[in-house]
Amino acid sequence: LASSAAKDPIGYKVTCSICLEYFKDPVTLECGHNFCRSCITQCWKKSVTQETSCPQCREKVQQRNLKSNWQLANIIEITKKLPKGQKRAEDKEKVCGKHQEPLKLFCKDDEIPICWMCDRSKEHKDHTVIPVEEAAQDYKVKRKMCNLVKKGDISPKYHDIPFLSTCLLQKQIEEKMEKTLQESTQVRQFLEEQEKHIQVQMEELKKQITRERDEHLVQLSQNVSSLESLIQEMKEKCQHPPVELLTMLHSHFFCKNIHAPISFSLFLTNVIWEFCDLNSGLCAVMKQFQANVSLDPDTACACLVVSEDHQRVRWEAKNQDVPDNPERFNPRAYVLGHEGFTKGRHFWEVVVETEGGWSVGVAKKSVRRKGPVTISPEEGIWAVGNWAGSYRATIHPSNSALYLTEKTKRVRVCLNCAVNQLAFYDADTGDQIYKLSNVPFIGETVVPFFYVGRGGHLRVSL
Repeated sequence: LASSAAKDPIGYKVTCSICLEYFKDPVTLECGHNFCRSCITQCWKKSVTQETSCPQCREKVQQRNLKSNWQLANIIEITKKLPKGQKRAEDKEKVCGKHQEPLKLFCKDDEIPICWMCDRSKEHKDHTVIPVEEAAQDYKVKRKMCNLVKKGDISPKYHDIPFLSTCLLQKQIEEKMEKTLQESTQVRQFLEEQEKHIQVQMEELKKQITRERDEHLVQLSQNVSSLESLIQEMKEKCQHPPVELLTMLHSHFFCKNIHAPISFSLFLTNVIWEFCDLNSGLCAVMKQFQANVSLDPDTACACLVVSEDHQRVRWEAKNQDVPDNPERFNPRAYVLGHEGFTKGRHFWEVVVETEGGWSVGVAKKSVRRKGPVTISPEEGIWAVGNWAGSYRATIHPSNSALYLTEKTKRVRVCLNCAVNQLAFYDADTGDQIYKLSNVPFIGETVVPFFYVGRGGHLRVSL
């Protein structure tokens, strides 16, 4: 039942949509909707999910971003003092008679305007619901076409053509074009910012190279002068009698050493190489290729525990009580992803929660599940990982060692089925870990691959 505040002619505008009473300590969410602080807090506590969203528009919001709305609180105090019944007649037509909420939605199945609470009720479950503005526009177009037909402005042979659908389709295309234009503008701005940032870095790099060059030139000049002096001194000494000259062989004169030229800074060399590579850190562009990867518990070895959300896997000393189905690895501590790929470009990121033995990559969906399956191309597995503190790429018979300066905490796996290419990056730094071209999985479905050794814990990052 609606409260007295909700039934009040003006009160419904200053009432909480949860308790239907005047706002008490009103707070505003990021989406702009207002609620009682206690109501929204209790609502989120009762939620079965960990995500917090607005009960009214369902937009995801941050729980810590609750802002007190003192202006609304003052309006409520003024509203409470007003006489009841001071609401315009036209406002009554815009409010749901059942819930006293604004009629902002339209049910196409029942052809009636409804409020957001009606939309959540069983009465309108699975119904097609659209904003009232969109519904009004649709009916205006339909009414206009009917009037044209009645007036004879449209030839009878065209009466059956779905003009309304055409208009609606055109409207959707225009909206899509506008959205695409906005996204393109954002990407362009992002790239321009990246370009400026890289230009600043390159200017600083040029200055460092110039300083290194000047230092090398100074030392080279000093070495040249020393050599010239040494040559002159040798010419003078060579004029001495043979016996005297031979007695000087062990003197400091013949023991003078010329310092070898200083090699170019290894650090600067690496920085230059980084600028020559593609910048894998353009996340805004790469997001369109991010795959929604989840773990398949039916493939997990009995010593692995997969979380309920299928995003985490850890090693356990005690085997789990699970059936030894054909899909499950046994005895290797492997698990595969649900998703399979045959074409296109995809990437996903894996977080190393605990630094035990681990490996991530891809495998053919037809990979053997039983017996001593090794992580190798011969078995249809390509991956990089850490074994006993040593990083290795297990995609070559020699298990190529990887020389990383820091422990990798987040690995980005990039799969390009179009050119049969597989690459691994440190997702935090953007540095390339390993890259392999011409991977022989043509015509095969490949899936994400994970190995978790003793004490290991991996998480798929969304």
